[in-house]
Amino acid sequence: MVRITKEADVRRQELIDIGFELYMKNGMSGLNIKDIVSKANVATGLFYYYFKSKEEFVEEASNNFIIKRMEVIKETLNSSELTPIKKVKVALNEFWEYSEIMLPYKENSIFYTEQHYALTNKLLEQMYPFVLNTIKEGVAENLFHVSNPSLVAGFVLYGLSSILNSDVEVTSMTRKNIEEMVFNNLGISIEEVSYE
Repeated sequence: MVRITKEADVRRQELIDIGFELYMKNGMSGLNIKDIVSKANVATGLFYYYFKSKEEFVEEASNNFIIKRMEVIKETLNSSELTPIKKVKVALNEFWEYSEIMLPYKENSIFYTEQHYALTNKLLEQMYPFVLNTIKEGVAENLFHVSNPSLVAGFVLYGLSSILNSDVEVTSMTRKNIEEMVFNNLGISIEEVSYE
């Protein structure tokens, strides 16, 4: 079998993408390094060149996924084509899609490492200006009625992130309640949001 030569960072990312897909499908106990390297058409040694262990790999692959999903949300909040209300609605939907993927794995030990906590804090710090600017934009357009946008931005952002670290069962009713809380914090009723 002929192996295709690729740049090191491209090959590494390919292993992460393939492995994360298998991890999400099979869980930690069903994840097999041989399956990853076989699908990537590389030697097992290359996997261990990039990653010390299966656990390190899963942590890095999960963090990679989280970063990519947060980038999508940032792009939404930074869009000049959406109204502030639409930005929040779309960003909340993207957050729920992300949560539905990650929630079944929240008991996994990788989510309780120092590296994961550091990544989460870093991402929240990066997301904060986008959330704040969206709120300020909504206030300027008289759509949101908030006296302290900075406080509300932090409250909404950290409140949403805490859902993934709590024992709250996320159902359609939970989702509806949280969306209502977010928009209430923005000084707008859920009924007003529905018309947007």
